[in-house]
Amino acid sequence: MRAEAAIALAKLREARNALTQSGAPPRVNLRDYVTEGSTAWRMFERTMRVPSYSIRRTTMVRWLDAVILSLERKASGTGVGVAPEPQSVPETPLRRLTAAGIRRAQAFIKHMRDHPDTDRTPPSELLFGETFSRLFDANANIKVGPRRITTRREAGAYLAPRLAPVRRQVLDDAGVWSWLGMFYFEATAPATLSPNDMNFLFESGADTSNAGRSDQQTYRHYLWGSWRLYEQHGESAAFLLDQTISSWDDLSQRSFGSRRVFNSVGVVQSILRLYTSGDRKKSGYVRSPGGLRHLLRVLPQLEMTYDVYGMEPEAFLRILPEPFRRWDEGNALNASSD
Repeated sequence: MRAEAAIALAKLREARNALTQSGAPPRVNLRDYVTEGSTAWRMFERTMRVPSYSIRRTTMVRWLDAVILSLERKASGTGVGVAPEPQSVPETPLRRLTAAGIRRAQAFIKHMRDHPDTDRTPPSELLFGETFSRLFDANANIKVGPRRITTRREAGAYLAPRLAPVRRQVLDDAGVWSWLGMFYFEATAPATLSPNDMNFLFESGADTSNAGRSDQQTYRHYLWGSWRLYEQHGESAAFLLDQTISSWDDLSQRSFGSRRVFNSVGVVQSILRLYTSGDRKKSGYVRSPGGLRHLLRVLPQLEMTYDVYGMEPEAFLRILPEPFRRWDEGNALNASSD
């Protein structure tokens, strides 16, 4: 088994090296570099607990780095040069913040805003004390564990299967999502992010299961938005999934900012098809004729004649005016990383 593990770790290193070479594709499948079902494959999935299908190359390299480092540390701890089977991660039952808990969390963030050098670790009594939080549902037996989350895909891929049995119950539960935002504080509030830009709490109200926030604020919640994007659009929204969970450029803002746009497979897929190329945004996509802002001005006009939010992408693209056609030509416009 040790020999097999050593070979598997070497294979992961080999895959990582291949993906850092010039000419590596912008989007990759792990199965193109590691045999599906092999020990190396199992090590990757058990450590990262995410699917291994088509994702951005840079994301896969980062994941491979994390897996390799984790396995090397475990190997070092055993005194042998191979990695043992990954150990299970400690998990805790899903909880929800009470109204008092949300207020306490808001006070914690305000203190962090006013004192940038303060300890950024959420108080344990906030997460697990009975005054500020409650067990979500003991009978449901939903558990979550420590998790490295940087992208929307990582958040969605982890949370979607975990929350599937209670999807309807947690959909609009402000307490659950506020607790998750604090539980994954390292991901939702990285040190590089200003407290003013953090979006992982729902405002408290008389009933925290239905806190009164606008659609835009709800969809901007880092974990909630990632979870819904993963569920609603899957790989068709790969460009948005592979961005960091705190990314909020024009493309994200317009895709997440309206419930009708976000829930429309046709509109979101069309936006990504028109204004992105591979893992980059097309140059001038925001303000140019036929660009994103132009599209959002045209939508209300099209609504008067068509069910635009219920259309499939191809049907939606066919009804767009001529200025939008040039954006559907894949090589007609340069891509931009801005």
